[in-house]
Amino acid sequence: MIITVEQIEALRPYIENIGELISADDVDALLDAVDDVVVDNIVSHNDEPDEEGRRIQRIYDDIAAQNHVYWD
Repeated sequence: MIITVEQIEALRPYIENIGELISADDVDALLDAVDDVVVDNIVSHNDEPDEEGRRIQRIYDDIAAQNHVYWD
């Protein structure tokens, strides 16, 4: 899995088991966890992400691109 130290540190406050997810080398599980954070942010802000939610979504997108994760 390709993930930067900056991305890990940005996600650490939101994903308690981020170290385990990275150690398992399961990018899909990590992206699912990041997605959960984004969804929680959206729900808690009247169905619109705030700046922090948008920042986390960009991290999600970057990790997906770095790891060549593509969905049809």
